Amino acid sequence: MKTSPKQPARRPILEWVVAGLGLLGVMAAFGLILTEALAGPAGPPELGLAAVETRSTGSGWVVEIEATNTGDRTAAGVQVEGRLGTETATAELDYVPAHGQSVASLGFDQDPRQGLQLIVLGWREP
Repeated sequence: MKTSPKQPARRPILEWVVAGLGLLGVMAAFGLILTEALAGPAGPPELGLAAVETRSTGSGWVVEIEATNTGDRTAAGVQVEGRLGTETATAELDYVPAHGQSVASLGFDQDPRQGLQLIVLGWREP
């Protein structure tokens, strides 16, 4: 009796698909690491303030301000100050993410729609 040589089993197509997806995932991870390495160090936070909304309340005026960070690093413990004549109001934002915004409110006795100065006093890096 003659025996025929055994042919190796073919790999299922699903196995090739999963292997290809795994390779894509590994290549994407390496690409991200390489991109971050070549980009150099991230720049410091660059903070700006803008009055978004002003409203009258029973005890005075409230100004909603938005802090915008156009920098590459997050700023934590951001101290902001609003000056209106002799009045000063302060607030602290827990953090302002890199390329993001955060909102705070400042209270005043007078109408702050004219003459309001907004200042970033300082922050720390988390």
